[in-house]
Amino acid sequence: MQNLSPIQTAVDVIIPCYNVESYLRRALESVFAQTYTNFHIYAVDDGSTDNTLNILQQNAHRCSYLSQPHGGAAGARNCGIRMSNSPLIAFLDADDEWLAQKLERQVEFMTRNPDFGLVCSLCEMRPRQQDAGTVFSLPSRALSGKLFGELVRNCFVFTPAVLVRRQCLEEVGLFDESLMVCEDFHLWLRIAARWKIAILPEVLAVTHARPGSLSATISPEQRLRTGVATLEDVRARCKDLPAGDARALRRALAQRRYFYGSFLLSSGAKRRSRQSLLKAVKLQPSHVRAFAKMVLSVFPARAIRSALALIKTLRYRMPVRSVSPWAVRDSASH
Repeated sequence: MQNLSPIQTAVDVIIPCYNVESYLRRALESVFAQTYTNFHIYAVDDGSTDNTLNILQQNAHRCSYLSQPHGGAAGARNCGIRMSNSPLIAFLDADDEWLAQKLERQVEFMTRNPDFGLVCSLCEMRPRQQDAGTVFSLPSRALSGKLFGELVRNCFVFTPAVLVRRQCLEEVGLFDESLMVCEDFHLWLRIAARWKIAILPEVLAVTHARPGSLSATISPEQRLRTGVATLEDVRARCKDLPAGDARALRRALAQRRYFYGSFLLSSGAKRRSRQSLLKAVKLQPSHVRAFAKMVLSVFPARAIRSALALIKTLRYRMPVRSVSPWAVRDSASH
């Protein structure tokens, strides 16, 4: 534990760390290399069992840090937020990195636009052992403004690419520590429900895929179930959404329910599948696929397997339709 008194700067950088001795120096150096320098780093060692804490100790002259029992990325980020006190907050996972002008570009935007609560940039997704990665395409509509409806359909906010006002977090709360994944998506939606947000159309952050990360180890069922819980909780908390945003949230939740019910059906959990698919139909009565699979769930397991195999074959024979990668991303990169 070191230097825990908040240091007043324009930006606080929150870095959760868990067994990242091979990556942490790269992340720290990418922050220290920023062209904008009025920031301070608050790193939280989340119960690491490798050399992570020693690396933080070696950098004690230029960042604040503490160590706590392992509780997950959401809890570590919340701890870092509570340690800090600056009006703008940026997040960087310890296995990712920033490009040099990340803070400069985003602080400039937030200074010019005081009515915006969050700004993000494009983020390069870099696979293991490759120098070049993939930059996903932008959302189909506006790049700034009230984007809740767009965000709930297509998650375009990556945590390492975010700069957010502390005032937003004071209004809507911090990361939900009960969520295994989607905790960041959950927070961005709560912010977007109240504030304008923006996307800068340039790559300012790089996120690296690595073995052992939560996104690489969580089971498909856990991911799908948490995705449903995320949108259900947002719906419960954000009851005063405009009609268009409420409709977009309802349809997005119906789709999540459909995906989860379809997974359960293919896994043989017919009763649970039927429950999820029924909820999808109630949310969106025009969801024909959910209704069809709900009906299918009452048949014997052998008939279900045959029907699903036929559906899969027919799908592969249909013309390929372009789908935005944002639509299937669960913001579980941590």
